[in-house]
Amino acid sequence: MVIVSLSSCEDLLDPDLDGTLSEEAVWSNNNLAFGFLNNAYNNLPDGYNRISNAMLAAATDDAVSPDPISKVNGFNDGRWSPFNVIDDVWNKNYEGIRKVNTFLEKVDSVPLPKKSNALGTDESILNTRKRMKGEARFLRAYFYLELVKRYGGVPLTQSALTPEEAVNLKRASSDDCFEFILAECEAAAQLLPRKYGSAPAIVGFNEGKDIGRATSGAAIALKSRALLYWASPLFNPANDVTRWERAATAAAEVIDYTVNETGGSKVYNLQRFSSTLTMSTLFTTNSIVPQYHDEIIFSTKYNNNTTVERQNAPISYGAKGLTNPTQNLVEAFPMSNGKPISDPTSGYDSNNPFKDRDPRLSMTVLANGTEFEVNDKARVLETFDGGADGPGAYPNATQTGYYLQKYVMPFAAWEGRTVDVTRTWILIRFAEIYLNMAEARNEAFGPDDDVYFALRTLRFRAGFRPVYVPPGLSKDEMRKFIQNERRIEMAFEEHRFFDVRRWKLFDQPSEREKLLTIRGVKITKDPSSGNFTYDTNNVVQQRFFSDKMYLYPISESELNKSNMLEQNPGW
Repeated sequence: MVIVSLSSCEDLLDPDLDGTLSEEAVWSNNNLAFGFLNNAYNNLPDGYNRISNAMLAAATDDAVSPDPISKVNGFNDGRWSPFNVIDDVWNKNYEGIRKVNTFLEKVDSVPLPKKSNALGTDESILNTRKRMKGEARFLRAYFYLELVKRYGGVPLTQSALTPEEAVNLKRASSDDCFEFILAECEAAAQLLPRKYGSAPAIVGFNEGKDIGRATSGAAIALKSRALLYWASPLFNPANDVTRWERAATAAAEVIDYTVNETGGSKVYNLQRFSSTLTMSTLFTTNSIVPQYHDEIIFSTKYNNNTTVERQNAPISYGAKGLTNPTQNLVEAFPMSNGKPISDPTSGYDSNNPFKDRDPRLSMTVLANGTEFEVNDKARVLETFDGGADGPGAYPNATQTGYYLQKYVMPFAAWEGRTVDVTRTWILIRFAEIYLNMAEARNEAFGPDDDVYFALRTLRFRAGFRPVYVPPGLSKDEMRKFIQNERRIEMAFEEHRFFDVRRWKLFDQPSEREKLLTIRGVKITKDPSSGNFTYDTNNVVQQRFFSDKMYLYPISESELNKSNMLEQNPGW
């Protein structure tokens, strides 16, 4: 069982270190020891087309993968099993946990230098160790939450176990796992700085190296997410309301978090969208948006590439078009006046369906008639039948009538010349915290002023003028509103797949039908007038779900390695 990675310490060193170094050498040198923990950051997830070139959203009602051989389709037709595990993150996260456990076990035994060196004085090295212990405990909590939200209770260990010890570990309950994750977040928050480069200065601080590491705010934000999951129906069948209360409190603490304990400016803020700052820009960097800007609570390191554009832009632009947003998702976006398109007073026009919509729609979804540029090609997107990127134009052309806009940067180029995009994958975004607070407070206290404040804040940032959130909603009505707002704000950020499961929406017949009946738009162009007609009831996939699929199966190969590991029910 790969509860812990069976690799030697030499294998776990940062790639720029000499792989032939012995374990003794690593734990005799503070610089190498710190590099050992740095390597654990490589075990964090990256959501860009990571499942057989598909995004996880293609396993939700938000998107379709046009690639018939992509493994992501196994989520949708029921072909996944212990022998065919999709999104198998078991090994990756337990490898990260082992790295962290090894670091925490050994770092205090690393001798201090006989005299000051590049790392600083004895005091500064000890302070850096303390901080990095906080990073380690944060990472351990993150890795465990990635496991628990997929598998439920998993084996817990704080030791770098031998293979013989590992095979005898039992699964802990999901409650025990959440309690452990929360304790790790709280401990990490006490050890980590609020912001790198702020007063008091972090000893040994290096602007280029340390920005992007875990902070105390990230630990509290992760606590908010973990509490939200633990409070949700999948993990809280008795509806212990105190869990919702605790989740709301943690989210509020992040929203009010300041640079110093005594006050000062806010650490986190929402970026204001504009013609030059969009959903896509949040994940990149330019003259307007710096790396690790203040909407990012925690993210991966930045990389230079055009992979996202090449995989997701429309095919006629020299790309592959591998993510097709659904009509289901498009209809979730309200009008620019804040009203849902189903409201007869909203002003929605089925003959001009993209006019006066939520500004986030055009930042997320590429629709027919959009002026679009990428790879040094600029023209109007055609997804109507017979259009340059419509269904049937290519073997893997869009199945839904839409392509992905979010993350795709117009200046990216890869044919004739290369213009890379510098981007990160945001793991915790400040907007999520507002949604966490709204959801948790509504469940704990009903739709109070704080719930409305959180939702209005997000809509104001999105560009709604005036800001409209329906007044007088009941708790149940507000729950549906928040669930929809979370869907559109966090689209394609790997939340929807787990949200519909923790909410247990498949237990509700009306929701189940909508989740499993995947629709696109069929667009017909009148050759004489040039006008378009839109058939939004075009079913492109009928999917399958059974109750066992609320949780992942543990792979058969892991079960075969263990004396104690039990499979999830139904698998």
